[in-house]
Amino acid sequence: MSTPTHGSSNPPHAQMATQAMAAWVDAIVTVLESVTGQRPKVESRALPTNQPAKGLDWWGQSLSIQKEPSFWIGASAQSWADLGRSTLAALGVQEATDNDTTSTCRDLMAQTNSIVASQLASLFGIQITGGDANPASRPNTDGTMAFVWSLDAGTTFIEGAAVWSETLLQHCSGLMENSDAVKTGPAEATGTSGGAALRFGGRTVDSVPRLDLKVKFILGRTTLPLREVFKLNVASVIELDHSAIEPADVVIRDRVLARGQVVIVNGNYGLKILPHQQ
Repeated sequence: MSTPTHGSSNPPHAQMATQAMAAWVDAIVTVLESVTGQRPKVESRALPTNQPAKGLDWWGQSLSIQKEPSFWIGASAQSWADLGRSTLAALGVQEATDNDTTSTCRDLMAQTNSIVASQLASLFGIQITGGDANPASRPNTDGTMAFVWSLDAGTTFIEGAAVWSETLLQHCSGLMENSDAVKTGPAEATGTSGGAALRFGGRTVDSVPRLDLKVKFILGRTTLPLREVFKLNVASVIELDHSAIEPADVVIRDRVLARGQVVIVNGNYGLKILPHQQ
């Protein structure tokens, strides 16, 4: 797997496009390995001409931070069919229809999109979710950046292209600048004789109690290969890693702050915080 490199034109937001493409490469490897049990080799590079080949079938991928498609992934119709059939074969489906292969590719792209969204969310420290993948026409590459990619899964080798939305790259570049400023900027901790409130990183201490924090009660977790997720249906049972008598975790910003017993409050679930030693 290789990190994509810039083309000679070096368009605006090229660094952000390169990072986004690297995230997609990691995502498609993760998804296919989870589904098929085999880790494919995926490589990508920037297109010097910034013009993908004609005649490709495209999937438009959406992220929650903008309404229009955020990026497009394209390949020949035969390549998509080969990818769909090889994936279904790994799941035990030997006779697949065209609709089966198309639906499988849509699912793969949607799962990949979700991982890209998760990586960008982690990078910028904001909530970003991935949407569905939908058939799309050939994207406009003016002002943005295009890549070519190849996927070698042993019995299947396909090539394709990727184009990242100029709007997305502008938005992400702005988020990156803000994120860098937060990380590198010194925290302010100054008091004044005029009685101004103490400030930390531009926020007054007095405002901290008014901040809203998302609190999660976690009863348990588990990890499933994507191939098992595809098999879930009505009446399927998923076993968690907590026993029925263990307390639930109280989690804020990915940190377990307390544990508690599940109770019913006015017809809703609640949590009774337990002493620390429990």
